[in-house]
Amino acid sequence: MKKHLFHIVLGLAFCLLASTLRAGGDLPALVIPETAGMQLRGNYSDDANLDKFVAIGVKNVRMGFHWEGIEKEKGVYDFTALDAIMARVRAHGLRMTGCLAFNNKLYGKVYESEDGRQGFAAYAAACAAHFKSDKIMWEIWNEPNTFTFWGRHGKASNSEPFAEEYLSLVKVTVPAMRKADPNCTILGGSTSNLWSASYAWCGFCFEKGMLKTGIDAWSVHPYGVHSPESYPKAYGVVSDLMAKNGSPDFPMLDTERGFGTSAKAEGFAGGAASNQRTYQAWHLVRQYLMELSIGIHLTSWYEWQNEKEGFGLCQPNGTLYPAGVAYQVVITQLYGCKFVKRLPTENPLDYVMLFSGNGEKIVAWTTPPVPDPELNKADKTRSAPDKAVPHAITVPVTAAGPLKLVQIDDTQTTVSPAGGQVSLNLTGGPQYLTVKEGTPRPPFKKL
Repeated sequence: MKKHLFHIVLGLAFCLLASTLRAGGDLPALVIPETAGMQLRGNYSDDANLDKFVAIGVKNVRMGFHWEGIEKEKGVYDFTALDAIMARVRAHGLRMTGCLAFNNKLYGKVYESEDGRQGFAAYAAACAAHFKSDKIMWEIWNEPNTFTFWGRHGKASNSEPFAEEYLSLVKVTVPAMRKADPNCTILGGSTSNLWSASYAWCGFCFEKGMLKTGIDAWSVHPYGVHSPESYPKAYGVVSDLMAKNGSPDFPMLDTERGFGTSAKAEGFAGGAASNQRTYQAWHLVRQYLMELSIGIHLTSWYEWQNEKEGFGLCQPNGTLYPAGVAYQVVITQLYGCKFVKRLPTENPLDYVMLFSGNGEKIVAWTTPPVPDPELNKADKTRSAPDKAVPHAITVPVTAAGPLKLVQIDDTQTTVSPAGGQVSLNLTGGPQYLTVKEGTPRPPFKKL
């Protein structure tokens, strides 16, 4: 019996070691459009909408795999509705990020009950096993640092107790999922906002060993950062906390972030009300490219349809808003490209970004005065999109002859180099200069 127990303990220790060494599983490659994503809801998961996703060029979708909808009787898991959605997702060549959430009335709350945590782990393992062939990226919970999604139970959100409770859930869930599918990709975090309180919560998680639990990557929802150009600093804070706790270069993903056009929307970009849809298009592209430039493995836009707060890219009648068009244009223009570097400019508010891998493209725009990730009202006013000052700059190029220049709305012209440089008129809307042609994006339906 003692010998048998020794082998069990040794086996568990080996599994734990293998788990702690695992990080950065099967994540999207840092090339366009592999990191492009979209929030998906059941009411627009039909073929007609997914056809539009494919036409735009996104490769990833995210939706909730809600515990109560799957396990309505203890130990019995019903995947009927999700099987139908996943069949359509699979047929359209999309990859799913499945958000595993929330509590189930059949069990105790996961933040206070071992029965709840074990029940959650069993349901997560059942999901991993059932969809083993679909390469789903599994996200444990949604915004567990907040009252809204974790729970109000006498403790402060973003607190050390919240972090301890979440870690307790992750510690039992990851091994169960690995047993069900050793190769599954698991995301921890799903952190709401990047600002001082949520940084503290991340720090508590990392200090207590979260990044050694066997998760493959850390996901965030950077609503607290007002301007995409502040993302490098915001993500840098999280990265520094990771490095401080022994996990430098731990992968990160943005699994949810949009810019609503309503002033009441979280993530509202600001600026003149009459131009909100234009500013939203600017921010979508700049968010996507800024995150790609710092190695974020997914940018999942929130969301496809949303009239109440104005997050949606597609109108109820199926027509794309400007941001939807802009998403299609950035993917078409930079298809197959990777970020290379930001080119030097005289004005630090100007962004001239070089992409290559399928031809060579330059993307250029300017910004308003960029605030720090932690914002106050003055910063938001100062950084409103309409504070960006349009102006001309010159960009060095080695190519000769007329070069194609494409605006964010797909308006196309040509510019001719003179003396080894071209002149561009910058605005807040990114524009695409083709320095060297690549292989065109495969044919798609023009929306």
